[in-house]
Amino acid sequence: MAQRPKWWHQLQAAKNEARLGVDLYNRPTESRSLEGFVVHMHLAWLYLLHAQFVRDGVDFRYREKGGRRFVKVDGEPKTWELARCLEEAFGDDDPVRRNIEFFIKLRNRIEHRYESLLASVVAGKVQAHVLNFEETLVRVFGNKEGMADVLRFPVFMSSLTPDAVDILKKTHRQLPKKLTTFIREFDAAQPEEVQSDWRYDFRVVLLPQTGPKTEADAVMRFLREEEMTPEQKDARDVVQTIIRTKQVPVQNKGKHKPSAVAKKVSEQLGFEFTVHGHHTRAWKHYGVRPEGGADRPELTDEKYCVWDEPHGDYLYTDAWVRKLVKDLANPSTFKKVTGSGPKKLPGAATRSAKAS
Repeated sequence: MAQRPKWWHQLQAAKNEARLGVDLYNRPTESRSLEGFVVHMHLAWLYLLHAQFVRDGVDFRYREKGGRRFVKVDGEPKTWELARCLEEAFGDDDPVRRNIEFFIKLRNRIEHRYESLLASVVAGKVQAHVLNFEETLVRVFGNKEGMADVLRFPVFMSSLTPDAVDILKKTHRQLPKKLTTFIREFDAAQPEEVQSDWRYDFRVVLLPQTGPKTEADAVMRFLREEEMTPEQKDARDVVQTIIRTKQVPVQNKGKHKPSAVAKKVSEQLGFEFTVHGHHTRAWKHYGVRPEGGADRPELTDEKYCVWDEPHGDYLYTDAWVRKLVKDLANPSTFKKVTGSGPKKLPGAATRSAKAS
């Protein structure tokens, strides 16, 4: 019998970690089941990507400055951690990468006494995490290595009751503010196309199938939007719409003053983008915040802007900077939003010129 390649053994270790992680997650009464899922899936992804690198001849060992010697840990070459592996395996705004990065950051924020509440809040990202692992496994190593027979679909009872939205809102209120703020701000920092991608956050509506069962029926199947009836689309929209109280947390980390936004946009576009002219017109055009002196200054589009109550001013997110850079790279859009045509900065290349 031929000897198995080294990468095959790493791949089996990855699959074993994934099985254990999913098994723990599907036992909600088990102490620290969510934390166990996150830890074991972290290892599963790490081993999976290492197996891919070994098979493809990618050197994932750290080297000392100069590149001749390896960095050693306990006498062994230090290999890339998961975050570094993601940079090699996925593009910057790949939904799969962003989903994994969410769990890397969540890992150290899990508070054990809130695990059961947190599990329902991040359920969509958990499901995407598992589906992404299976999809990547099959895409890279073939159907024979797939795990569809052992990775089952987790179901939360709260999602099966008529008051599911109220339950989820109550759950949010019971979690520590720093935890809900982290989740909200991580989501807001992602491009719109990532936020809406199922590979980042898998949202599903379960509808009972009526009528006699046939041999072709499965217990569960995916239904494309174009296959839905108007009633099914209405039900989906009701479930997806969660009305939240507009109480924006005051937290400056990762936020930018208008002057910083203007500088970042100018540098990335190569166009002059001023604070009091261009930026003011932009936030008014997109309606991301109220006018000055409003009775409810906190009523912002929190994806792009938050009210800093102690300082009495507004701060803007990375997502806002990205939106401006993306939209205003088009000269006609720049003029429509800001009221004037783009003026190239001295010695700067425009974003479109750089892209070409």
